[in-house]
Parts: sequence; structure tokens; C-alpha cells
Amino acid sequence: EKDKIILPAAKSIFSLGSTAPVGEGKPAARTGELLGIETPAFTALTSRAFPLSLRPEMLDRVLTSPRLNELPVGDVLIRQERVQTCPNAAEGYRGFWPHLRGNLAYCSFRNPRQSMSVIGGDAICSVETAGGRRKVGPKELLELQRVLQMDIVAAPAEEVPLGVSGNRRTTRAASRAADWLKEILETKATDPALSSFDWHVLAGIQGAGDLKVRKKACEAAAALPVSGFWIGGLGYDEELLVRGQVLQTVAAALPPPLPRFL
Repeated sequence: EKDKIILPAAKSIFSLGSTAPVGEGKPAARTGELLGIETPAFTALTSRAFPLSLRPEMLDRVLTSPRLNELPVGDVLIRQERVQTCPNAAEGYRGFWPHLRGNLAYCSFRNPRQSMSVIGGDAICSVETAGGRRKVGPKELLELQRVLQMDIVAAPAEEVPLGVSGNRRTTRAASRAADWLKEILETKATDPALSSFDWHVLAGIQGAGDLKVRKKACEAAAALPVSGFWIGGLGYDEELLVRGQVLQTVAAALPPPLPRFL
């Protein structure tokens, strides 16, 4: 019988500040600080690790440091071998992309630049890359993290938009996300190559528009030592009212001290 792995507590990356009332009967707006960055805040979305509109040096002049650069997993996956063999490979992503030094890197599982960048249905998900679709499960993501050493990593999860009504797919996405999250946390705790530097895991919260499944996903993720959560299935073609209902449900079910990523 396999020995049970005792997972260490996650390091805190977020300090919750005050909550400002928005209006009667509405949830309060959360403020805080995430690894030195005041929140709420936008991530700086990148394309193949470079800013979308400005040169890196110009972006440094416009935005103060530190900032959170968002690197979609499909973008950096195709650079893994080159990062591993570059002269400064020991520095991870900072050694290959020196313009990212002085800031933080968030490896998102979904690519916001694409309408649907995560494809499910198989044993593990596939993500869109410039070289075609690539399968990315816990093992592939962990191998990537060994090389790139990013600061915050979103655990894999099958994206299910709110418009999907099939209970089987919705439940499968939430269940798989929990299993993949546990695998990542167990490997992180036992692999010396992954415990030699600080990095933090976000749990994926899926469930489409099924509020019961969303609540169960929140409970399962919150029971594990994670540093925060990324809320999936949003930002497609859903109505704002439905999106708001999901966000209210998830926000109420997640532990307040931990950050949420959209």
C-alpha cells in the first residue's frame, strides 16, 4: 500500500486588507496585497513572454514594479527546451527572459487571448500553442516548472463555459481538477527539484453554471494546502447575470484569506 503523503501548509502570499461596502445587499469589495502587489489588480498579459503592445523597457516606465506578468502555459511550453539549455538555465524563466526580472511570473492554464485555449475530453487536457495542440497534465506541468521556476502556477483544469449544460462534463471537470491538484501538491512536497525554490499553486475551480458543483469544487480545493484559486469557465459568451451568480457563489464558498484569480 502506498504511504500517505502529508502535505505541508502552503506559504501565505496574500494579506487581506479592508473590505469596502459596494451597496446594500451586495458583497464587499476586497482589497489586499499579493506578494507586494496591491490588489485588486490586473495581471500584465504576455504573448510568448513579451508584452502585448509595448516594448519591455517602455512597459517598465509606465507600470511600477513589482507587477504580475501572466504567461499562458501554451506560450511557455514550446520554449521549455530552449530555457533548459540556455546559459542561465539555473535562473529559470528569468535567465531566458531577462526583461522579466524584478517582477513576478504567473503561469496561467488558460490563455485569455484565445476564445478556447483548453480542450478537454481525453485523459488529460490539451492546450493551444503556436505549434499546435499539446497535452498538458500534472506531469507535463511539473516538468515545465522544474525548468522555468515560475512564481505562481495555476493547476490544470478542463475549461467548461457556463453555457454547457451537460452534468457529466461539468462534474468530470471539477473532479479531475481536484485529482490533478492533489497530484501536483504531492509531487511538489516530495520532489527535491521542486522544493528547492519558492513557488505557489492555485487550485482551479470549475463547474460551469452548476452552483452545487461549484460549491463542492470550492470545498475540495479549500481542503488542500493551496495558495489561492483561479476561477475557470468565465469570460466566454455567458450573460452577465449568470456570471455574477457564479462569482457570488464561489466567493462565498472560498476561504477569505486566500486570493482569487479570474
